[in-house]
Amino acid sequence: MSILKVYFYLIIFLISSMLCALEDLGKFVVSPNRSLVELNKVGSSVLIINKKQVESSASTTTSGILQEFGGFSVSPKGNKGSDPSYFNRGLSRKYIKVLVDGMDLSDITSTQEEPTYIDNLNINNVDNIEILNGSQGTLYGSNAIGGVISINSSLPEVDGFTSKKSFEAGSYGYINNSNSISFLSDRFYSVLNLNGERSSGYNSFIDTGLAPTEKDGYYLYGSDFLSSLKVKENLEVNFNGRFYKQHNEYDNNFSYPGDSLTYFRDDKAYALLLDIIYNQKNISHKIAFQPTYTTRINNSGAYRYEYDGRKNKLEYIVSSNLNGFNILSGFDYVMKNADMNGDLAKKEIYSIFSELRFKVFNETKVDVSARREYDSKYDTFETGRLQINHNFLENIILRGSMGTGYRAPTPYELYSTYGNNELKPEKSITYDLGSEIISKNGLTKLYLGAFETRIEDIITYASSKYRQSTSNLVTNGLEIRYETFIYNFLNTSLNYTKTNGKENDGDSITLVPKDKFVLSFSLKPTEKLNINTYYLFQNKAKDTKFNDLPVFRSLNFYANYFFRKNAKTYIKFENLLNRNNIVNRGGGTSENLGYRSPGRSVFLGVKFEN
Repeated sequence: MSILKVYFYLIIFLISSMLCALEDLGKFVVSPNRSLVELNKVGSSVLIINKKQVESSASTTTSGILQEFGGFSVSPKGNKGSDPSYFNRGLSRKYIKVLVDGMDLSDITSTQEEPTYIDNLNINNVDNIEILNGSQGTLYGSNAIGGVISINSSLPEVDGFTSKKSFEAGSYGYINNSNSISFLSDRFYSVLNLNGERSSGYNSFIDTGLAPTEKDGYYLYGSDFLSSLKVKENLEVNFNGRFYKQHNEYDNNFSYPGDSLTYFRDDKAYALLLDIIYNQKNISHKIAFQPTYTTRINNSGAYRYEYDGRKNKLEYIVSSNLNGFNILSGFDYVMKNADMNGDLAKKEIYSIFSELRFKVFNETKVDVSARREYDSKYDTFETGRLQINHNFLENIILRGSMGTGYRAPTPYELYSTYGNNELKPEKSITYDLGSEIISKNGLTKLYLGAFETRIEDIITYASSKYRQSTSNLVTNGLEIRYETFIYNFLNTSLNYTKTNGKENDGDSITLVPKDKFVLSFSLKPTEKLNINTYYLFQNKAKDTKFNDLPVFRSLNFYANYFFRKNAKTYIKFENLLNRNNIVNRGGGTSENLGYRSPGRSVFLGVKFEN
């Protein structure tokens, strides 16, 4: 039985045993349509991780938090501080665009991809994370085949000055310190966050006794700021910035373990975002400028490699509401400069895009969008998307979308020693169906979804050169998310994702579990005490040599206690069962059996606000 048939049988069952009226889905989001829109009117599948969920997670990393929700999965390549592989609905990070407070921090010099190193972002000041599933190329351009992840920092909520401090310490010599100061008035707000963390690490290789092993440590520190000035009632200026520096030791995948003295990596990133918004009657104008600079130094044995990337983006968007039609149009210009250990690259991209949202009937909203891009290396490329949102029987929201997407060749694929300047973009088409139901009293919520993505003209590495392949990649699956309050003080949630993926040569996709299951319980026995525990189960994942990885199981626990109105202490336990989970494999030596996740870990922390 196909996945789409299973999905529709579930819909029929739900219609016959419906709960009651739909409420409380009117939250506003920006990511799906690049303009403010109510979530219950969006055609895309959107998952929002709110501040409470971020703060009550036992994880200490961005990837760890994301792994607790939806079809997002992670495959670490060593210790905390290493650069993990991550996937959304079976699609690797080269197909996922990540924005942090609206800024694109991706590394344009990385091999065969332009990833964002999400674990280089401190999570202490995150307000929410939006996971926007499905192809988003029409509004976000290249590298959004697998969706968009938008990470948003907390903004001030109380007039005047506010300061926040947090300190956390625990297993493997882990220390995390964060300080934040903010100001809010009628026309102006600003936030400054300073963060730092470090760990002495652990041995992430499976110990065979055949080679020496040692711990791999890291440190990470950075700062970010957000500000907004309302010059007039119809004129607003926003200015954001972010900086981080990270150093991490690692075990080389193709040599003996125990080599951290000669194998380490340093990353830096600087980004600014200036945008000006001008409103005139029912027309809004927005102009934005973002410069980004990244540098990455890899020390690999006796060799040292340095990669520097510069990216400047200028964008203009105009939006309006005319006779019930919401229209958004814009253009952007991106210039990329990359220095890959002496190999220089430069490319320019010009794009125009447009979106039209309207009602067909009172309960049916349609969204049509398109993009045309001109790239200095491959001429033009077009994408399009259709989204439909329908409120069915006043108790179900049905969503559907179909969109094309693309991933442009990276500077490394075009200009490096192994590059090929004849490469064209990879092309994709994505289908997405979803439904959301919420009970009349708001205590029970259910989401059901089905998805499929096909990618063609895949860029591969063969015979010492990047080439355009005739192969294709197909991923499809099902998502179920269920949440209910058993009592006012106790709620439980269940997330299940089924992901299938194959290339046309018959090989399954690697490092992605076919079955992912997360069960969580949140308990609030008193006003001062909160408890959250969740169990993560994953199976049927393949390593990079297409061998089966063992089943992954992890039980995690978080509890906090407010000993003052604006002060709390908390404790976290990761991998409470102390399982030796193997998360990646594929090294080049017999001594390398793979990477394992940390054993049982405990962290204690305290947070103050005044």
